[in-house]
Amino acid sequence: MNDEIKRDWLVNGQTFLHYSYISLIFGTLSKTLTNAGQSPCVGVVIPFIQSSLSLPLGRITFLYLIATTLSALTLPFCGRIIKLSGCRIYGAATSLLLGLSCFILARARGEVMLLAGFFLLRFFGQGNLFNVSIIFINNWWEESRGAAMGVAGAAVSAFLLGLTPIIMMRLIDTVGWRGCYNYLGASELVGCVLVTLIWRSGSPETYGVLPDGKVSKGLGLKRKDSNLPPPIPPDSAPAAPKLTNPTFLTFVLSDLVIALNGTAFYFNLQQVVLDNPNIPNSARTYIYPGMALIGIVSRVISGFMIDKLNHRFVFLTALISSTLSLLLLPTMTIKTAFLALPLMGYSMSASGNVRSTVHAEYFGLTNLPNLQSVASSATVLGSAMGPFPYGVVHDYTGRFDGAMYVGAAVTCVAAAAVWRFGEKPGGAGGGRYEMVGREGEDYDDEEGGGAIDG
Repeated sequence: MNDEIKRDWLVNGQTFLHYSYISLIFGTLSKTLTNAGQSPCVGVVIPFIQSSLSLPLGRITFLYLIATTLSALTLPFCGRIIKLSGCRIYGAATSLLLGLSCFILARARGEVMLLAGFFLLRFFGQGNLFNVSIIFINNWWEESRGAAMGVAGAAVSAFLLGLTPIIMMRLIDTVGWRGCYNYLGASELVGCVLVTLIWRSGSPETYGVLPDGKVSKGLGLKRKDSNLPPPIPPDSAPAAPKLTNPTFLTFVLSDLVIALNGTAFYFNLQQVVLDNPNIPNSARTYIYPGMALIGIVSRVISGFMIDKLNHRFVFLTALISSTLSLLLLPTMTIKTAFLALPLMGYSMSASGNVRSTVHAEYFGLTNLPNLQSVASSATVLGSAMGPFPYGVVHDYTGRFDGAMYVGAAVTCVAAAAVWRFGEKPGGAGGGRYEMVGREGEDYDDEEGGGAIDG
């Protein structure tokens, strides 16, 4: 058995930041780089693509549905590749390929190239790079995982819902939508270099350090549910749950519902405002920064709620908020907009924190690459399914009302399922360490938390 601990200048060196914080900073940066393939940003260029290619909205959303569905179906197979290659190599490769995907979309002249561009953006952006960034951060955070993901999510929200759409609109005004995606592609290449230089594969015990920014005081560390070196006994890691496990299935399918309605909302946000006579067109200028502010605050608050309360409670609040928002949106006025939009913003932010942490917490890091990939596949599938039915309803009725009411009903069913099946399985998940001293004695890590009793 090889118990050798790796040494790395960035992780073990006398840097001014513990690598847990470095992982959070650069994991967050890589998550923001996925904006080019995320629906709120793709939605910014949709009217210009529609005009440029002379395609109806329903046709474009159908192509988006096909592309994102194909991405969702292929994503589960990527978990095994992440385990084999490590986060660093996989993250650098997907950053590079996401940049090339932006260049391909910018050169779309017909439906085939548009479909290819949509697929590549969704697969490498919303799917792969976002997924491996979540796994990367999870590896380095344990007790404060919810807060760490909340901070990361707040930064992502600031860019995804605020800064990036505004920058894209300015770029479109100056260089057109094609030039805009050329610039986004160039930014991904910079991200590829940063991931290659800064990211490290493995987790804290690989390098003999503690997670959460803690100092190990010379002790070696083994996380009992990790399959990374140093080696561990086979029976010390929680078994991977079957995909039909009620708890796992409930969180995955409920998150699919959140993604479906939330993606449809952000994808059609500009059109929702244009269709509503109670909302002046000038309000569109303030919607994106307003939603970004809501996303930032909601990410931080819900992250701390996850650490202090539990995943089921936070996810229930997200589902209920989504339901109320969908019921309010069809008759929204300026006054009710101050309730409907924050509710949807909170729903997307809180559910994002839950999906990024619940599988590591409930089922452990050993199983995370495979489980997170399957869960991310469901999220991507939900985001694929959302815009199309909403677009079809709009093409036939001129409004989104019917689709929103159906979406609210389905979200209610998801909330009931989470209430029934959303409790943490007994004895599973992270938070389990054994400390090994210089002479081989075992230590209980009181700071890091002992074994979880269900």
